[in-house]
Amino acid sequence: MPPQDSKIKFDKTINLGHLITIGVFLVTLLLQWNMMDKRVAILEEFRVSQRERDQAQDATARDKFQEVRDALTDLRRSIDKVADKVGAGK
Repeated sequence: MPPQDSKIKFDKTINLGHLITIGVFLVTLLLQWNMMDKRVAILEEFRVSQRERDQAQDATARDKFQEVRDALTDLRRSIDKVADKVGAGK
């Protein structure tokens, strides 16, 4: 048996397999970056449209609450009129 070296030895040459692996790795990185950029753009657009929808819903809710307040005020006035008539008849 020949004596074995305990040192790890690396081949210092670069072959076609190494170049193809590096190329595939770089292409994969570029594609992933592009997909991530598109996803971020979609999310940003969604946030803008959601903000517009929220503002429209807030305006509608404000209008409806004002209608309820107005109806309660009218109801209070009607009750006061009825109470005055009932109180005046006694």
